[in-house]
Amino acid sequence: MAAIVSPGPQGVIAALTAISLAVSAARSSREHTLLGTAQEIGAGTVQSFVKVAANGAPVALGVTLSRGALEQLPRIPNTTSRCFDMDGNGRYNGHECMGDEERILDVPTGASSLPFSWVMLNWNPAGHHGTPYAQGHFDFHFYMTDRNLVESIRPGRCGEMVDCGDFKRGSERVPPRYLPAGYIDIGAVAPRMGNHLLDSRSPELKDSLPFTSTFIYGAYQGDIIFLEPMITLDVLRSPENRCLEIRQPQAFRRAGYYPTQYCVRQERNGQRTVSLEGFRYAEAQ
Repeated sequence: MAAIVSPGPQGVIAALTAISLAVSAARSSREHTLLGTAQEIGAGTVQSFVKVAANGAPVALGVTLSRGALEQLPRIPNTTSRCFDMDGNGRYNGHECMGDEERILDVPTGASSLPFSWVMLNWNPAGHHGTPYAQGHFDFHFYMTDRNLVESIRPGRCGEMVDCGDFKRGSERVPPRYLPAGYIDIGAVAPRMGNHLLDSRSPELKDSLPFTSTFIYGAYQGDIIFLEPMITLDVLRSPENRCLEIRQPQAFRRAGYYPTQYCVRQERNGQRTVSLEGFRYAEAQ
């Protein structure tokens, strides 16, 4: 009978590493990535993507920013983007424009039970004046409602330059079970967007720390219609990768897969990605 020889600590480590790599490779081979249509921004492009598991469940939903997308961005709010001729004089002034760079991205189909259908990406060169968010940042609005509804939210003199009737509709209370505890309504209803509900427990509000990134729940007529990571340009340019928790409500109105974290990553090719991840399935309640 041959003697059984122990592989020793180094051999065990090597074997475990090989197993881990094999498992990762097998998992990776079963996943595939679907891409949306790329659009130009800055000196590069932005493009939506969905990473899908073998069973069709979403692994990640996000936006890829190419190498140049964070360069040559407008430095001041413009008078061409999301403008509304509210005085009817046939031209726009700074008070009639949201001033951000906007891109509408489709969500590729192919992931089962994913409630998100399109993405509104916004570059805000000056942030939001008079708030903790008054520095250059990107908004990533992942919408769960028809675009026609969002487009119907009209401009006007209330809230964030929104029609007063639509401000009232945007301010309708979301039932508490559909919103994480501590989220608050500050009246940030915007035309062609909806209401922006803020996390009172976020560091920039709770502890007055500098804003780096935060997570917003978007609402209209008492319904959650989008999820939004809001991230500064400095964080997006940083080589550091990070994933942050998305605080969860008690229930969801629509059945589907919902994310539990959002991540910012620098990929090997120099691209940056912002993604919703850690999806869990929830029944409608």
